[in-house]
Amino acid sequence: MTHSLHREGTTESLDKDYVVFIYPARGYNYKGCAPKVRRLVEIVYEVGPANMIATTLRKNLYSGVDPDEVLDSIEEGCRVFTVFNSREKFRELLTAFKEAVEGISIVVSGLIEKVREVAAEVGLNPHTINLSLGIHGGTEGLPPPEIRQFTTMCGHAMISPHLVEDVIRRIKAGKLDTWNGSITLAKPCACGIYNPYRSMEMLEDLSSLYTVSRW
Repeated sequence: MTHSLHREGTTESLDKDYVVFIYPARGYNYKGCAPKVRRLVEIVYEVGPANMIATTLRKNLYSGVDPDEVLDSIEEGCRVFTVFNSREKFRELLTAFKEAVEGISIVVSGLIEKVREVAAEVGLNPHTINLSLGIHGGTEGLPPPEIRQFTTMCGHAMISPHLVEDVIRRIKAGKLDTWNGSITLAKPCACGIYNPYRSMEMLEDLSSLYTVSRW
């Protein structure tokens, strides 16, 4: 999968951003995978995700869905996309997944050096690595980098640059705090990998740089 590879930001910020996919593969571990995926999702909840979505339900963590609803929705072929906001939680998750031995494919996105370090600590050796080579071509229509660090956290481009700017304006005007602003940005994410904890820190850093006009 590539829709989680294009996240932008500083190294310090991205070190608080680890995307994990639970991904049954047809012809390998797809048939009869539902109870295995369910167990892995239980582990995700135990560790504490920053966000998550199951493809059988398509409601992310900030849509009002409860864990039982997610777990009850899991059926054969269900894929789960989730994100964690610390290296420690990411390590705890991989350790628990390894101990569970469910045989389901796991895909991780993050800073490659950090991911490999954690994998080595846990005793895992990634068999495949995909790299993002950046954005090329007609880039003049793209939002600025400080806005893209928000929009690229949703792999389906459901976070509008205009929404990001509106949230910043509302925070500057005292109408919204940074956490609720982050939740506002997380709700449209259709892939469940928008990280509102990272987003909150970025809003705190960025809002001080913006001014609000009378308009």
